[in-house]
Amino acid sequence: MNREEIVKKLYEEDPQFREWKDKHDELDKRVAKLEKHHPMTHDLELEIEKLKKQKLYYKDLMEERIREFMRTCKG
Repeated sequence: MNREEIVKKLYEEDPQFREWKDKHDELDKRVAKLEKHHPMTHDLELEIEKLKKQKLYYKDLMEERIREFMRTCKG
């Protein structure tokens, strides 16, 4: 099972993973939208930085769940 298949399976079968991925994707869209603003203000830069940290938090949670899944499949 490749990584993409694992993510798909976890998304379909694990409500917690689905919540994390949906939140990550939502934050990604918000960051992309905010990064298009010109001129960039200091407050906007701070907001983007905050959102990126939140996005990374959810990515870390998902990565750990993927690693757990891979360990249980091998073991």
